[in-house]
Amino acid sequence: MGHGRKKKRTHAVPTQEEFDDIPKTLVVRSGTVGRSVSALVSDVRQVMQPHTAVKLRERASNKIKDYVAVSNHLGLTHMLLFSQTETGTNLRISRFPRGPTLYMRVEKYALAKDCLRLQKTPHTSAAEFLTPPLIILNNFAGENKGREFKLMTTMLQNMFPAINPSTMRLTDARRVVLFNYNEETGLVDFRHYAVVVKPVGVTKGVKRVILSKNMPSLAQFDDISDYVLREAFASESDVEDGPENSVTLAQDYVGRNNAKNEQRAIRLLELGPRMDLRLMKIEAGLCEGEVIYHNYISKTKEELAEAEHQRQINLTNQARRRQQQDENVKRKKAKKGANNSDSEDDA
Repeated sequence: MGHGRKKKRTHAVPTQEEFDDIPKTLVVRSGTVGRSVSALVSDVRQVMQPHTAVKLRERASNKIKDYVAVSNHLGLTHMLLFSQTETGTNLRISRFPRGPTLYMRVEKYALAKDCLRLQKTPHTSAAEFLTPPLIILNNFAGENKGREFKLMTTMLQNMFPAINPSTMRLTDARRVVLFNYNEETGLVDFRHYAVVVKPVGVTKGVKRVILSKNMPSLAQFDDISDYVLREAFASESDVEDGPENSVTLAQDYVGRNNAKNEQRAIRLLELGPRMDLRLMKIEAGLCEGEVIYHNYISKTKEELAEAEHQRQINLTNQARRRQQQDENVKRKKAKKGANNSDSEDDA
């Protein structure tokens, strides 16, 4: 019995070193959250595919230390932790195992199903989630931007695999994640799109002929030329794509007739979810440590130095208590062993 052919060029398996360099994100919820936030967590897991645990079942009793304990074994690099309080929904973005941590407030959000419901022809395909999305950061750089923007840029970039334009396959560019900083509102807009290519300079009717697997119904026409001529008198809005927003495909792309060197227009179709995020503070550690940035509280250098001094004192006291507890445990074990020896001698 013959075996199926293995596609080694287009389905190359990454080496162990390449796999270790790929960021792997854990998307979880903390505490008790509502159904909408649980659905938002599931949507964000879909965004972070394929390098995340989509079907993870966490418990409300799970603590951050539990995730840290398994992060090294599973090769996890980042954690997105959603929580809900009386004031709203919060998001913490942390890097394993020692931070830093971005604290963000989710001002508004829309689930993926709501984004697709607003579209006349929703675009969904499971094949698009087999490759990681590309990341676009807009309006994060500038002379008037503080160092919190540099930290935020580094954290967001490192959550997604780096790309090499010279070796990247065009078919891997199936999705895009956009982080846009709105200077007027001070919010970070999170959007998730699918990348679609379409023929250039033709009407919608002709596109249906080119892209559809089945020919459209021509029962009301005597000849296909009547169908084409009717579409030729369509409005200018029907001819959506022109030379000014078209590209030449450097490689073969997914879809019918999307061959190398063909002229195609790039379209972004929203997949969802949407989130409007506000950066609240940044901590140096993993959900703890020195506060590097705070949106509402500003301290002088003296106050920062005093806070750091107090933090070092607390860490020293904590280490001393831990050492004392270990010594007490050893002393009790030694005493218990001595008592057992005396009992055996008496016997």
